[in-house]
Amino acid sequence: MIKKETWWLICIAVTSVTYLYIFEFDRTDQPESMPGFFQPFTADEIVAIQITYNGTNTVRTVRTSERWMLETPINYPAIAEGPNAMLQELTKLKPLSYHRQSKTLSKFGFAPPRVNISLEKNDGKIELQLGDFTPLEDKVYARIPDKTGVFTINRQFLGVLPFTANHWRDPKLFHLETNRIDIDRISIRSGPRQMLLQKNTNSIWQITQPEPTKRANQTRIKQTLVKLWNWSATAFESDDVKIDLQRYGLHSPEAELILGQGTNRLAVIQFGNSPTNQPGHVYARRLNHTNIVVIPNPWLKDLRARVWEYCDHRMVDSFDPSPDSLWRIEVGSVEPFILEQTTNGVWNINQPSTLPADNELVFNFLEKLRSLEAIAPEREVVGDYSTYGLDQPSGQYTLRQRGGTNAITSRISFGSPTGENGNKTFIKRHDEGTVYLISQADRRSLPVYSYQLRNRKYWNFSEKEVVKIIINQGEEIAEIIRNTDGVWSYTDNPISTEKSKDISTALNALGRLQVTNWTARGADKLATYDILKRKKSITLEIKREGKTFVRKVQFGKQTQSLNFYAYATDPLEQEPVVFEFPLNTYNACEIILFPLLKVEKSSE
Repeated sequence: MIKKETWWLICIAVTSVTYLYIFEFDRTDQPESMPGFFQPFTADEIVAIQITYNGTNTVRTVRTSERWMLETPINYPAIAEGPNAMLQELTKLKPLSYHRQSKTLSKFGFAPPRVNISLEKNDGKIELQLGDFTPLEDKVYARIPDKTGVFTINRQFLGVLPFTANHWRDPKLFHLETNRIDIDRISIRSGPRQMLLQKNTNSIWQITQPEPTKRANQTRIKQTLVKLWNWSATAFESDDVKIDLQRYGLHSPEAELILGQGTNRLAVIQFGNSPTNQPGHVYARRLNHTNIVVIPNPWLKDLRARVWEYCDHRMVDSFDPSPDSLWRIEVGSVEPFILEQTTNGVWNINQPSTLPADNELVFNFLEKLRSLEAIAPEREVVGDYSTYGLDQPSGQYTLRQRGGTNAITSRISFGSPTGENGNKTFIKRHDEGTVYLISQADRRSLPVYSYQLRNRKYWNFSEKEVVKIIINQGEEIAEIIRNTDGVWSYTDNPISTEKSKDISTALNALGRLQVTNWTARGADKLATYDILKRKKSITLEIKREGKTFVRKVQFGKQTQSLNFYAYATDPLEQEPVVFEFPLNTYNACEIILFPLLKVEKSSE
């Protein structure tokens, strides 16, 4: 006998199976019997989206020429990813099942619909209504208002819907879009400090306040603007225009940022205090929308940086070093000298002596000028430059451009040393009145003698032109001669063929001698570098075109860079100059030539 309770359980089971069969079971004939869903469309056709929840709460966004904009419940820029993602999902949306009996729509959650989606086009609109979840909650009932029946769709579609306006609200602090390129004024106020950045007629940023006008760091400003475009709110605090600003520190804002074009303000942001338990954030008020947001404050600290940090620290403006542009470099220092560049790009020292310059050394010199930066400004308005030793500069470097009046491209003047142990020097530009400070190390890195830029290709001869070698080390001496057959020998002893080949290798290296670095000028410097003390030298007698001449190199102590100091016969007959002799060439002499001293001694 079946009990009453059992009958109830059987009825419930039959009802559930019937429901599942009708609504959840995918029958093979379903594709043929299921009517069409909403009409196909492309995302670009949609000009507005309106989504209403439970018949009351509405989120509406419209597409403008520049972006998506929220209209309801607040007028505010929207993120493009929100509307675009939803439209893409809708174009791919397919119903999973269909039920023709839709007379009692309230049973499916359509009275009113839980969600009503309206897509507006220029020639009409497309609507989709969403109801309750299915019993297993893996699907959602859906219907098209002008069609009978109820569909089911995957519930994952709900993930692209904006259930509040903040879902699609653009968190960026600035919404200038194409107006970004029009910005030519940046006003930054932090406490009593007011700084105004403006583009001049050449679109170069300058700091016009505080006075006097200063050169601005173009890279720093561009980086700041990039940071501003990426500065996003972490929370939307309030949209109430009548809210009490005092509690947010915005009644008298601690800082303010204004971006403008000419006299037009494109964006104004005011910064207040930090929220409780959020010391790394501050309240900000966007005056374009009057709303208050919470933002991270590291970039605010960047805006509050000293004016000097926004200034251009370079002492020489960027210049074109090509021969079509740069003609002459005038150096007024311990030894005044002049370099000139030919139209073929070859540099020469024209004063005090005419000498070929080393193009690589000149370009290194120009690069040092280009990268020369001040440590800090000493004084912006100067009445007496003699206080800084700039009435009669201790050094001056002038770049002149080619053509016309050979106008000055840049000129910097160095004054007297200052700071602890004289580790700084005063410096000024020719086109500014400001006196700056620069490190003494940077000052010393610039050449002050013409020989420091001389061509480092010291001499050039073939090993076959060498007819005699004299090798000295201390009291030892060896003389080696090449006979008419090209065979090397001592004055009375032969040298093996193998050693003769080695001698040729060493002579080839010596014949292409290129100085590593110029060190010091003057015969009195030879003792400083142990050149006289070591008494180590190689003398070569060379014959060329019926003429005989001598080349001698004397070696001193080793340098910190492991080369060797040396002095050699100067083919240009200049004052003696000590230089760094390249280590590889020195090793060839040490391994091949100087051991010949011992052979000479044993042969006697």
